Amino acid sequence: MMLSIANLLDKLLNKSAAGGDYLFAVIAAGCSLAVRYICSRVQERCSYLSSRSVKKKLRELIFRKLLRLGTAYRESVPTSEIVQLSVEGVDQLETYYGQFLPQFFYSFLAPITLFSVLSFVTMKAAAVLLVCVPLIPAAIIAVQKIAKRLLGNYWGSTPRSGTPSSKTCKA
Repeated sequence: MMLSIANLLDKLLNKSAAGGDYLFAVIAAGCSLAVRYICSRVQERCSYLSSRSVKKKLRELIFRKLLRLGTAYRESVPTSEIVQLSVEGVDQLETYYGQFLPQFFYSFLAPITLFSVLSFVTMKAAAVLLVCVPLIPAAIIAVQKIAKRLLGNYWGSTPRSGTPSSKTCKA
């Protein structure tokens, strides 16, 4: 889609655009959007199916383990904790398998795809992007770690509610 739009803009700048160029750009944009929509729907479906499969398998494994242990499991783990683990704990994995893993693989494939497409346009820009695009997630992780540490220091330095601070407590 972007290549067809760029090609149309180039022809418009050079004043050599014809009616067929507009039609081609519109058709290319429509086809690109349709493919994008279909791919998004397939990705959502696969994500749902994989997370559903993982949740089912984990719950079966937890149940089998409980059956093997019998009533002796109560000695080490309370029943409420097991119920919470098998329900809420397993549901939390849906985010991991349904959203994080696909994005993780996408972050590896995106620079390679970007390089392969842009290498036909300009090799220098493609090489720079191949090196720099993987640095974006690394920079985001670094910023998150710094923010987490700063917030931890901030919340660690503030007085807890219900405990008087040194300024308000006078002896």
